Parts: sequence; C-alpha cells; structure tokens
Amino acid sequence: MRKIIFVCSLFLSGSVSAQTPTVPPSTAAAPSAPLLELEPLIITAPRLKLPPNAILDPQINANLLRLLQLPNMRPNSQEQLDPSLTNLANLTTLDGYNLQTRYTQLGFLLTEGLAGTKDLTLQNSLQTIVQTGTNVQIQALALDALAYTHDPQFIPLFQSALQNTNVTIRFTAMEALYIMANGQPNANISSIIYTAAEMDASLAVKLYASHLAWKLGNEFGRETLLHHYQDPDWFTRAFSTHYLGEMGKNDVYSLIQPQLYSETNPSVQAELCWALLKMEGYRKP
Repeated sequence: MRKIIFVCSLFLSGSVSAQTPTVPPSTAAAPSAPLLELEPLIITAPRLKLPPNAILDPQINANLLRLLQLPNMRPNSQEQLDPSLTNLANLTTLDGYNLQTRYTQLGFLLTEGLAGTKDLTLQNSLQTIVQTGTNVQIQALALDALAYTHDPQFIPLFQSALQNTNVTIRFTAMEALYIMANGQPNANISSIIYTAAEMDASLAVKLYASHLAWKLGNEFGRETLLHHYQDPDWFTRAFSTHYLGEMGKNDVYSLIQPQLYSETNPSVQAELCWALLKMEGYRKP
C-alpha cells in the first residue's frame, strides 16, 4: 500500500455510484497520514440521457457490436509499451486512477456505450453473450449494460448468472441486480442478492452482496458484515469494515471504534479511520 493511503472500493471494475468524501468538522482526531477516498468509476450511460425517440447514427451500434467480438479487452503487449500508458500507471490522483481504468479496460468503455440500450438487436446480442460467451470480461460488461435498461425481463438472466462457476460473473450479476433496483429499497431484489450471497463460495462476493442487500433494505446483510469485521483474515476485516462504515450509524460506530486500539494491519487501520470518519456524526460525545 502506498504511504498515502487511498481508501476505495476493493473491487473497482464496473462500480456504479459515486460518493462524496466526508470532511470532518474537526481534524483533531484525524490520522496523521492524509486519508483520501477514491470515488468509484461512474458509468454515465449516455443513452439514458437521450430522448426516448432519438434516432442514433447506425454506425454507433454497428461499431459497438464489432468491438464486442474482440478476443481481448485489455491492451496487447505492444500497446502496453506506449509511454503514455506507462505514465498513466504511475498516477495516484483520482483522475489518474480513472484514466488508467478507461484505457486499460476496454470493457469499461463498451459498458458506457451500451448501457441502457433499448435497441433489440443489441439487447439480443448482449443476452447471447451472457448465456453462451466464453470471454468473462465481455460477459460481465453485457450483464452491466443490460442492467441499466432497468427492465425486469432481465432479472431471470441475472439470477442464472448467479450460479456461474466464475466468480467475476457472479460478482457482476449481483452488481447488475443492484443497478436494476436503481438504488431504491426493493424487497425482491435484495432477497435474491442476499440468498445468493449466503450460498456463494467466495467470501469477498458474500460481503459485497451483503452490503448491496443492506443498501436495498435487507438488514440481514448488515448482520453478515458485523459477523466478519473481526475475522482473522485481514482482507475480510478490511472489506467488512469498509461497508459497515458506508452504511453504519451510532451502533456500528461504537462496535468498531475499539478496533483502532488493537488492529495491526495498515490497510484495516486505514479502513477503520475512513469508516469512523464517515460515521462521525453518530459518535456519542
């Protein structure tokens, strides 16, 4: 971890919402190192900003369909030698971080271009990719792109993807279901996510999904995170703490605050500081 600690979502690909860093009213209790929260990348979904009857240049969709057939979503070995790309890899600011992802992950750009498409040809192509594709990155972008349509007809497709043996597909399916809910409490979708989380073999996916379920109104997600914030594994502690800080209130603050005195892992310490800063308004005087 860099000496300047960037506290961010631990899974970066395809994140869908931004958060504004909380500035505490007093810096008296702030950690000595600067604590910066990197905002997740935002899928802007430009199609969703167009009038419903807008007629697109047909070359746009044709090119997006062609790009979906590429065998690799990352720069090839020759492209990786580009000096500008090498410089991007050394940037540590928010804009630098975002640029790194945009130009080393073609899938992000394709998701932006396809997100929310109402074109039936594109929708059918994306569904086929999810169901029969062999490139995990392209399958993941197809799931997210369809999620932005907010069309309930795709929920069974996402549920099916939750059974995939590939952890990336399962993770993205949970993300897609959350996008489908559009950030609003949804008992049906939160139940689907939480049930899948309880059965998932990946603890990281379980914690991520529990957080999503909690955001959609399922309190069982909160209990799962509380169960793991003192886990022997440092990553599990960090991951749980991050999401508890994002959603927690005064009871969570009082539970995790004592961890500051016993935690030895730098990453978990940073997450604890971040989480407590996010919940500062709930601290009892």
